[in-house]
Amino acid sequence: MTESRKVTITLESALDGNSQSHSYEGEWFRKEKSVFIRYSEPAIEGDPNAGEVRTLVRYRPNELSIVRRGAIQSEQLFMLGHRQKGFYRSPVTSFSLETDTKQLALHGSQATAGGADQLPLQLPFSIEWQYEMYVSDQMSGLFHIRLHIQEEMN
Repeated sequence: MTESRKVTITLESALDGNSQSHSYEGEWFRKEKSVFIRYSEPAIEGDPNAGEVRTLVRYRPNELSIVRRGAIQSEQLFMLGHRQKGFYRSPVTSFSLETDTKQLALHGSQATAGGADQLPLQLPFSIEWQYEMYVSDQMSGLFHIRLHIQEEMN
Protein backbone atom coordinates (compact mmCIF):
# COMPACT_ATOMS: atom_id res chain seq x y z
CA MET A 1 0.00 0.00 0.00
CA THR A 2 1.30 3.43 -0.97
CA GLU A 3 0.30 6.32 1.26
CA SER A 4 1.30 9.80 0.13
CA ARG A 5 1.38 13.00 2.18
CA LYS A 6 2.32 16.58 1.41
CA VAL A 7 5.23 17.57 3.62
CA THR A 8 7.60 20.38 4.49
CA ILE A 9 11.22 19.32 4.18
CA THR A 10 13.99 21.11 6.05
CA LEU A 11 17.44 20.33 4.72
CA GLU A 12 20.30 21.23 7.06
CA SER A 13 23.81 20.73 5.77
CA ALA A 14 27.22 21.36 7.25
CA LEU A 15 30.49 21.19 5.37
CA ASP A 16 33.69 21.69 7.32
CA GLY A 17 31.96 23.90 9.91
CA ASN A 18 29.85 26.00 7.48
CA SER A 19 26.11 25.38 7.92
CA GLN A 20 23.12 26.04 5.66
CA SER A 21 19.39 25.40 6.01
CA HIS A 22 16.73 25.30 3.28
CA SER A 23 13.02 24.44 3.33
CA TYR A 24 11.03 22.86 0.50
CA GLU A 25 7.48 21.67 -0.07
CA GLY A 26 7.30 18.06 -1.19
CA GLU A 27 5.77 14.65 -0.85
CA TRP A 28 6.45 11.66 1.42
CA PHE A 29 5.36 8.12 0.64
CA ARG A 30 6.15 4.50 1.47
CA LYS A 31 6.47 1.84 -1.17
CA GLU A 32 7.37 -1.75 -0.37
CA LYS A 33 10.34 -1.61 2.04
CA SER A 34 11.38 1.99 1.32
CA VAL A 35 10.40 5.54 2.23
CA PHE A 36 10.55 8.18 -0.49
CA ILE A 37 10.75 11.96 -0.21
CA ARG A 38 10.24 13.95 -3.40
CA TYR A 39 10.70 17.71 -3.82
CA SER A 40 11.86 20.37 -6.26
CA GLU A 41 14.49 23.00 -5.62
CA PRO A 42 16.09 25.81 -7.63
CA ALA A 43 19.36 24.87 -9.36
CA ILE A 44 20.91 28.03 -7.89
CA GLU A 45 19.38 29.41 -4.69
CA GLY A 46 17.87 32.84 -5.36
CA ASP A 47 18.14 32.61 -9.19
CA PRO A 48 14.76 31.64 -10.73
CA ASN A 49 16.32 31.62 -14.23
CA ALA A 50 18.82 28.88 -13.36
CA GLY A 51 16.21 26.14 -13.69
CA GLU A 52 14.75 23.56 -11.37
CA VAL A 53 16.05 20.30 -9.92
CA ARG A 54 13.68 17.46 -9.01
CA THR A 55 15.05 15.44 -6.10
CA LEU A 56 14.04 11.94 -5.04
CA VAL A 57 15.36 10.61 -1.73
CA ARG A 58 14.93 6.91 -1.01
CA TYR A 59 15.57 5.58 2.49
CA ARG A 60 15.60 1.98 3.60
CA PRO A 61 17.44 0.56 6.59
CA ASN A 62 21.20 1.05 6.18
CA GLU A 63 20.83 2.68 2.74
CA LEU A 64 20.00 6.13 1.39
CA SER A 65 20.00 7.21 -2.25
CA ILE A 66 19.54 10.68 -3.70
CA VAL A 67 18.74 11.16 -7.38
CA ARG A 68 18.52 14.68 -8.80
CA ARG A 69 17.26 15.50 -12.30
CA GLY A 70 16.83 18.79 -14.13
CA ALA A 71 19.30 21.67 -14.47
CA ILE A 72 21.62 19.60 -12.26
CA GLN A 73 21.90 15.82 -12.50
CA SER A 74 23.44 13.74 -9.76
CA GLU A 75 23.25 10.40 -8.04
CA GLN A 76 24.63 9.56 -4.62
CA LEU A 77 24.33 6.35 -2.63
CA PHE A 78 25.04 6.16 1.09
CA MET A 79 25.59 2.83 2.85
CA LEU A 80 26.96 2.87 6.39
CA GLY A 81 30.61 1.79 6.41
CA HIS A 82 30.87 1.56 2.61
CA ARG A 83 32.36 3.71 -0.13
CA GLN A 84 29.90 4.14 -3.04
CA LYS A 85 30.26 5.64 -6.53
CA GLY A 86 28.12 8.48 -7.82
CA PHE A 87 28.23 11.47 -10.16
CA TYR A 88 27.42 15.16 -10.52
CA ARG A 89 26.65 17.02 -13.77
CA SER A 90 25.73 20.66 -14.31
CA PRO A 91 26.05 23.01 -17.30
CA VAL A 92 29.48 24.13 -16.04
CA THR A 93 31.06 20.95 -14.64
CA SER A 94 30.84 17.19 -14.49
CA PHE A 95 32.65 14.69 -12.27
CA SER A 96 32.49 11.25 -10.73
CA LEU A 97 32.44 11.09 -6.96
CA GLU A 98 32.47 8.61 -4.12
CA THR A 99 30.81 8.81 -0.72
CA ASP A 100 32.17 7.08 2.37
CA THR A 101 29.28 7.01 4.85
CA LYS A 102 30.25 7.41 8.51
CA GLN A 103 26.73 7.77 10.00
CA LEU A 104 23.21 6.99 8.74
CA ALA A 105 20.27 7.12 11.14
CA LEU A 106 16.53 7.62 11.33
CA HIS A 107 15.34 9.84 14.22
CA GLY A 108 12.14 10.95 15.88
CA SER A 109 9.66 8.63 14.24
CA GLN A 110 6.75 8.15 16.64
CA ALA A 111 6.31 4.61 15.39
CA THR A 112 8.29 2.38 13.08
CA ALA A 113 7.48 -0.83 11.35
CA GLY A 114 8.95 -3.68 13.39
CA GLY A 115 11.69 -6.15 12.60
CA ALA A 116 14.25 -5.42 9.92
CA ASP A 117 11.84 -3.00 8.24
CA GLN A 118 12.68 -0.03 10.54
CA LEU A 119 10.74 2.56 8.52
CA PRO A 120 8.71 5.50 9.81
CA LEU A 121 4.96 4.97 9.89
CA GLN A 122 4.07 8.55 10.74
CA LEU A 123 5.38 12.09 10.65
CA PRO A 124 7.53 13.86 11.73
CA PHE A 125 10.89 12.13 11.37
CA SER A 126 14.45 12.96 10.35
CA ILE A 127 17.15 11.20 8.39
CA GLU A 128 20.67 12.15 9.37
CA TRP A 129 23.92 11.15 7.73
CA GLN A 130 27.60 12.03 7.69
CA TYR A 131 29.95 11.23 4.87
CA GLU A 132 33.29 12.01 3.33
CA MET A 133 33.08 12.91 -0.34
CA TYR A 134 35.91 12.01 -2.69
CA VAL A 135 36.48 13.47 -6.15
CA SER A 136 39.32 11.89 -8.16
CA ASP A 137 40.36 9.97 -5.02
CA GLN A 138 40.88 13.26 -3.14
CA MET A 139 38.68 13.98 -0.13
CA SER A 140 36.74 17.17 -0.85
CA GLY A 141 35.05 17.46 2.52
CA LEU A 142 33.21 15.96 5.46
CA PHE A 143 29.47 16.54 5.11
CA HIS A 144 26.82 16.31 7.84
CA ILE A 145 23.24 16.36 6.52
CA ARG A 146 19.90 16.29 8.31
CA LEU A 147 16.63 16.00 6.42
CA HIS A 148 13.61 16.75 8.64
CA ILE A 149 10.20 15.76 7.25
CA GLN A 150 6.96 17.03 8.78
CA GLU A 151 3.35 17.36 7.70
CA GLU A 152 2.79 20.40 5.53
CA MET A 153 1.29 23.32 7.44
CA ASN A 154 -1.54 25.10 5.65
